[in-house]
Amino acid sequence: MTTIKNHTTIVTELQAAKILGLSVQTLRNYRYLRTGPPYVKLGRAVRYLVEDLEKYLAARRIVPGTKEGRGHAG
Repeated sequence: MTTIKNHTTIVTELQAAKILGLSVQTLRNYRYLRTGPPYVKLGRAVRYLVEDLEKYLAARRIVPGTKEGRGHAG
């Protein structure tokens, strides 16, 4: 993990995969399909902002018993 000036933490794709509970290959597939969480390319390296991963997870949160919890794709 690395922190940059504005205190934004950046992580490798392996670390991002662990945070999200996904495989590295799934993240690679998401990038190929232009879906999934936002990422940063630094040369050939792929990095993720922890803030973006948190937003990605929050956007997919399902609360049972609510409209969002009825199996709607989103």
